[in-house]
Amino acid sequence: MGWTVDLSRDAESELRRLPRDIRERMERAIDDMERDPFRSNVKALKGPEWKGRYRKKVGPYRIIFVADHQKRPWAYPRF
Repeated sequence: MGWTVDLSRDAESELRRLPRDIRERMERAIDDMERDPFRSNVKALKGPEWKGRYRKKVGPYRIIFVADHQKRPWAYPRF
């Protein structure tokens, strides 16, 4: 089981306004975040107003997100 990605209304609106090729690239990045949001060019944002927020770089664009560890369904490895 992975993570759940919930987009805000503003994010959905911004995504729809992007050119098709860029929108598809962003949608693939968002889909990948459901498996592991911290993979591939992710950094924690700095400053008190950004605490708990991260950015994922997708070309010249940034996805700003919060990872809710309480909601994530943890899968424990079996040996």
